[in-house]
Amino acid sequence: MEQEKTLNIHEYLAIGLRRKWWIIIPVIAAVFISYGVYKYLPKVYKATTLILVQPQRVPEAYVRPTNTETVSARLNTIGQEILSRTRLEKVIQEFNLYPDYRQRAPMEEVIETMRKSINVEVQARARDDRSQNTFSLSHEGQDPRTVMLVTNKLASLFIEENLKVRELQAESTSDFIIKELQSMEDQLKKRDQATRSFKERNMGNLPQQLDANLRILERLQQQLQTTNETIKTAEDRAFILQGQMEQLKRSLTTQVRIPGTRREPGQESEEIREEVIPEDPLVTQLNNLKRELGIAQSKYTESHPDVIDLKKRISGLEPKVEKILREQEAKKEARLKELKARQDRARTATTTEDQTVVITDPATQRLLDQYTTQFNESQLEAKRLRVETKNIKDQIVLYQRRIEETPKREEELSLLMRDYDLLRTNYQSLLDKKIQSQMAENLERKQQGEQFKVLDPARTPEKPVRPDRDRILLIGAAIGLMSGLGLAYFRETWNQKFHTEAEVEHFLGIPVIAVIPNLKEDKAA
Repeated sequence: MEQEKTLNIHEYLAIGLRRKWWIIIPVIAAVFISYGVYKYLPKVYKATTLILVQPQRVPEAYVRPTNTETVSARLNTIGQEILSRTRLEKVIQEFNLYPDYRQRAPMEEVIETMRKSINVEVQARARDDRSQNTFSLSHEGQDPRTVMLVTNKLASLFIEENLKVRELQAESTSDFIIKELQSMEDQLKKRDQATRSFKERNMGNLPQQLDANLRILERLQQQLQTTNETIKTAEDRAFILQGQMEQLKRSLTTQVRIPGTRREPGQESEEIREEVIPEDPLVTQLNNLKRELGIAQSKYTESHPDVIDLKKRISGLEPKVEKILREQEAKKEARLKELKARQDRARTATTTEDQTVVITDPATQRLLDQYTTQFNESQLEAKRLRVETKNIKDQIVLYQRRIEETPKREEELSLLMRDYDLLRTNYQSLLDKKIQSQMAENLERKQQGEQFKVLDPARTPEKPVRPDRDRILLIGAAIGLMSGLGLAYFRETWNQKFHTEAEVEHFLGIPVIAVIPNLKEDKAA
């Protein structure tokens, strides 16, 4: 059985040299065919523009932007708008793109083709730095100038849409905050009205009025004590006045008995009975005030209001009492003189019968009238003070009830104020955000915020990006080489000639003794 022989590298090289034209010709043919294919395929040009995301001109520490999205997220949003059917259809019609394709395909497919030809890419080197972000925008097409114009048009659309989106977002944020602020303000007014109504309903029982209520209660208790003492003083004064009035009524008249002439010569008439003038009420009042002053001085200091008031009242009564005492002394002397004169007349009288003369003292009558008036005033004052005492007691009960109800009202008010304070805090926070949003809105309107700026505008491409000539030629040469090697191997397989002694020995199975050279090849060589 014939055994197959394994060829070495030298034998492969020998075969390649023998069949070199079977390899070279297919390679050359494939290269030419590849070049023809490259010339036949439509050329695709690509224009690219580089856009810088310029940060806002006012520092963010002063005006915070309302748009905090990353460049990738914002480009995705803007890209969806720019690559929409309406926008791309306008661009296609403006630059008359894909004229032949539009005649044989629907507009949806044309738009999808153009959408695939647009590429937006954020630069990787600046992706993490918001202040230095850049992105590239590219478009592919068959006409170099048209590709350049379309790319610049798309860049301008991106810039305009970014301004529009940022301004719209700032306005939307401001409008939303204003509506929320209005709603919060309405809630705050309702809560404020509820709190005001609660305070009006519970006026006097509020926690902040507790100290005032305690002071008023203490003052009312002191006033009640003072009023009770004043009532007692008025009643005592009325009692004293009543006793003095009884004495004055008993001594209001003076009876003088004039004896008749039936007396012995030298016999004296009966002694005239004279009523002693009672003590004046002002004197009694002064004495009472002095006793009260002594009691007050034993309890309080000289600067106490009661001591000062008693001293003031005593100093006001002393001149009046001194005047009254002088008048009483003068009246007493005049009375004694009058009585002596009556006695003298009685001794010389010739009346045969004894006579009793009733003499009414006008001064005593005036004093009685004065005492009566003071007594009535004391009675009225005591009555008034009792009514005042009842009112004070009612007020004491009222303020005690208010003090007892204060803890309950404090708990209810704390619940109201807690919600009110929370709403007010949220309202103030929204108010600050409103100011910030309005400043951000003005910033965007004046185009002082973050903007897109073209760094490298698109230029007319000089060579196509597809198809790749070198790649096509390389692929053609590789195909030609593989085809040539295949043909060479096929031709060598079907060839029955022996080219070396090893082939003869391998085929016949016997060693070669001698080799006859090819004289023609030698001569040719």
